[in-house]
Amino acid sequence: MKIACVGDCGVDRYLPSNRLLPGGITANFTRQARRCFNPNDEISIISMVGDDDPEARLALSAVNIDGINCYISSHPGMTPVQYIEIGESGEKNFTRYNPGILEYFDLDDSQRRILHKADLVMTPVYWQIHNVFEKVLALPISGTLAVDFSDFSTDPDFDLLEKNIEKIDIAFFGLNHNQTEMISRITAIAEKTEKLMVITLSDMGSIAIKGNKKISKPALPVDQVVDTTGAGDAFAAGFLSSYMHDQKIDLALEKGAIIAAETIQHVGSVPT
Repeated sequence: MKIACVGDCGVDRYLPSNRLLPGGITANFTRQARRCFNPNDEISIISMVGDDDPEARLALSAVNIDGINCYISSHPGMTPVQYIEIGESGEKNFTRYNPGILEYFDLDDSQRRILHKADLVMTPVYWQIHNVFEKVLALPISGTLAVDFSDFSTDPDFDLLEKNIEKIDIAFFGLNHNQTEMISRITAIAEKTEKLMVITLSDMGSIAIKGNKKISKPALPVDQVVDTTGAGDAFAAGFLSSYMHDQKIDLALEKGAIIAAETIQHVGSVPT
C-alpha cells in the first residue's frame, strides 16, 4: 500500500523555555504512520521547509529516516512554527502560528504523480494553509483522500467542508464533547453523503459516522497526561493504519485510541 502525506512540515516551539521540537500536522502524521502502518507499506511525505537553521534542519531530520520517502523542497524564508504552552494538566495551548514559506507551496510533476498513484492521500486543512489544501484537492486523486480539519473546533468552516465533500472520503475533526451543535451538523453531513466522519473528543473518546452507522469508542486511560500536542495526528495515523487494511471502523477507532494514548504520555508530538 502506498501512503502519501502532503502538507506542513515544521517545528514546535515550547514556551516559556523556547525548547524546539519537530512538528507540523503532516510531519507528525507521517512519523506516526511509519510507526503504525505495516512495514511493507510505502510512506511518502510531500512538503516545504525554509532555509532557516536550526528550524529547517530539525524539521527535515525528523522525517528523513528509514521507511519514509521525503519529497520536501526548500524555499528562502521561515520554516512553519507553532508556539505552544503546556498547562499543569498536560493540555496544549497553541498560542501563535506562523506558516512561513507555506504561502509559496506548490507541487511539481513528480509530486503530483506520487499523489495520483497513492492508495491513501492524507492532508490537513486550517485557515492559514487553505492554499495547500486547494492545491491538493485540485488534483485527480484516485485513491482514498483523508482530510484533517484540524482547526474546526475553533474556526469551523462548514462551507469549506460541504464545498469539497464529494472529493473527500474520510474527514477527521478534533472537538470538545460540549460542541453538540457542531457534532450534529457533521453527523448530518455523514448521513447524507455516506462519507466517513471521525470525531475525536479528547478524554471522552471518539465517534465515527458513515451513513446511518454510528460507532463510539472510549479513550484509553493513562497514568499521566504529559503533553497533548499531536494527539489528533496520532489518532488519525492509528485509525487509518487499521481501517485502510480491513475497513472495520470499530477496530480502527480502537487503534487510534491506542496510538493517541501512547503519544500524550510524552513531551512532543511523536514518542521517541
